[in-house]
Amino acid sequence: MIDPTVIVGENCTIWQFSTICAEARLGEGVVVGSAAWIGRGAQIGDYTRIQHCVFIPNHTMIGRGCFLGPSVTLTDDSHPKAGRFYRPNPPILEDDCSIGAGAVILPGVRIGRGAMVGAGAVVSNDVVPFATVMGMPARQTSPSLEKEPVWKS
Repeated sequence: MIDPTVIVGENCTIWQFSTICAEARLGEGVVVGSAAWIGRGAQIGDYTRIQHCVFIPNHTMIGRGCFLGPSVTLTDDSHPKAGRFYRPNPPILEDDCSIGAGAVILPGVRIGRGAMVGAGAVVSNDVVPFATVMGMPARQTSPSLEKEPVWKS
């Protein structure tokens, strides 16, 4: 299901059973895996790869050349409870970051440029650029040696 107000860049691929909500914007060459959910007003940068069953809440900003592995969950509500008003606080993913399968990124967290999040990690604090984090809660293991984007336009 793709809302008619969604802007889809050139050469995008969107697989079956995905939902892309109103006013979302996908850059050039984005791939959206099956059963992914992209919330209202989300902004997805060029050449980003969103794998199967990824959840992206409303108004999330994802940079260029990012990778979100299968079943990654981004959250935007610090105190979820049915029937309660909340102020959404989606995470921000900067260019060239990679999020491993099944990782959970909590509200308001910023994943820095080129950072890597290990599979299954629960990220409750910002991740500095080019760092690698893993675990529950996620902890920095070592800075990444790679300083250049892995994608080519």
